[in-house]
Amino acid sequence: MAFCKYCGKELGEDNKCTCAEFQDNEKNAEKFIKKTTPDEDAPIKRGGAFKYIVGAIALIIIIALVILIMSAAGAYKSPVKNLTKGIRQSKSELIIDSIYTENAQAELSVKAKEQGLTWEEFIKNHDKSVESAMDGAGIKRLKVDILAKEKISGSNFDKIERYYKNSYNAEAKKAYRLEVKFTYKKDGMKDEAQGWICVVKLKGEGWKYCHQYSPDNFDFIENSIKFE
Repeated sequence: MAFCKYCGKELGEDNKCTCAEFQDNEKNAEKFIKKTTPDEDAPIKRGGAFKYIVGAIALIIIIALVILIMSAAGAYKSPVKNLTKGIRQSKSELIIDSIYTENAQAELSVKAKEQGLTWEEFIKNHDKSVESAMDGAGIKRLKVDILAKEKISGSNFDKIERYYKNSYNAEAKKAYRLEVKFTYKKDGMKDEAQGWICVVKLKGEGWKYCHQYSPDNFDFIENSIKFE
């Protein structure tokens, strides 16, 4: 037997009382349950979260595109930087990649075999030659800065096109003259050399250092790119 905690009357079979206080309390309890229980038929609202996800993905894509565009815009610098790094560290493969097309590199490999050398031996020998040339010149810690660029066009570009077509069977797409400054230590003293060089963009090959149309400004380059 149960009794109402508000009025003290005996509760019915449904454990409910007819007094006003009990009824008010029941109504409030029903409102609370209805308010805090999710409606199973109500649609789930995912719009806000979905928009945030889409926005984040779009931002990542935009950032990636900006980085890609900036990298492509400065790609003409890569052969100069790789050439400099190759000379500074006596790494012939970097020097070769900054100058030669893939087909020309394959021809160098054949040339090495004709000399009775493996490719590794050929590279190692030239690494020593570069190191010896730099030591002989007393040059250490070579660094390059690109100061300016000029697009090569007209008859000058026509010459470059013909050279790469005839020498490498490659198609030149664009060419620049670059003003560069090399900074280094020579015989323990800081020194620098400044001048112009040429870089060319080849179809399917990217940018290359063009020795043929770069003035002989820098002896350390001339002595490091001779592959005999």
